[in-house]
Amino acid sequence: MRATTQRTTRRCGVIVMAVVAAAATVAEAGPPALSTNPGNLAIFPAKGQTPEQQRADEAAAYDWATQQTRWDPYQAKAALDQQTHAAAASAGAARGGALRGGAGGALAGAAIGAIAGDAGKGAAIGATSLGLTGGMRSRRAMKAADGASDSAVAAYQQQFAAWNRNFMAAMEAKGYTVR
Repeated sequence: MRATTQRTTRRCGVIVMAVVAAAATVAEAGPPALSTNPGNLAIFPAKGQTPEQQRADEAAAYDWATQQTRWDPYQAKAALDQQTHAAAASAGAARGGALRGGAGGALAGAAIGAIAGDAGKGAAIGATSLGLTGGMRSRRAMKAADGASDSAVAAYQQQFAAWNRNFMAAMEAKGYTVR
């Protein structure tokens, strides 16, 4: 009985050590590295370059394209993502303006209508007028947020096209066929 317990304990110890070693390996690996070919271009070594040489040449071409354009696609993408999230939050906050305006108008109209003798009629008038105003304001805010997001995406695409041309030129100069 005791020998069986010792063997089981040893097996568990070995399993625990293997799991810890695997976890340490994964932790050391970290997140995957960003590609030096963000445009996902097809790059063929035309002069017999090795995969290691191609990786080094792609990194050099990435750096050169970034220096030439003074623009980094990954940094710009992170900024674009932040702008897009901010625009979505702004549009989300503006959504429901007609409902909020109508509710506020109904409250104000009911108070004014109560003084005049017909709270229901005052509430209806207030809800309609402020609901329309709130709805127009909401639509304007959402349209402005969408426009800002669209123009940021267009600017990114234009800059990326210029950066990508420089990247392709650098790779072709190093003896690669790029498509």
